[in-house]
Amino acid sequence: MRFFLLVLLLVTVSCDKSFKAPEPDNLIDQPVMEEILYDISLLKAAKSKSYKILKDNNVQADVYIYEKYKIDSITLRQNIEYYATFSFKKAKGIEERIKLRFDAEKAQIEKIIQDSLKIKKDIDSVKLSDKTLKKNLRSLK
Repeated sequence: MRFFLLVLLLVTVSCDKSFKAPEPDNLIDQPVMEEILYDISLLKAAKSKSYKILKDNNVQADVYIYEKYKIDSITLRQNIEYYATFSFKKAKGIEERIKLRFDAEKAQIEKIIQDSLKIKKDIDSVKLSDKTLKKNLRSLK
């Protein structure tokens, strides 16, 4: 919920063309910020699809991000504001790269699923052939 409020704040603030967030004292490098935003997006997607699993395993998205990247909520908020207002072109580039990563991972998962289904089909075919072979052998006896 906090992330949604933060995004809403960023959208509101970023609509004002004259507003530029100041550079944070603890500026996170762009590649690391991209990783953080990717992880946040991934956790939000997981939370929307598997809320009970995350809750049962006591996974707290915000705490996970803070611990993984050794940052606090203020540092994260300041950096998100900075990157959202610093350069529209850079922010859009980060967003596009994250989307491309998701698309690539989705394609990879879909390929794994297709390969698994093909293997299952092949196994089922072998089982069917094995049954037919056994039946034919029994009829020869």
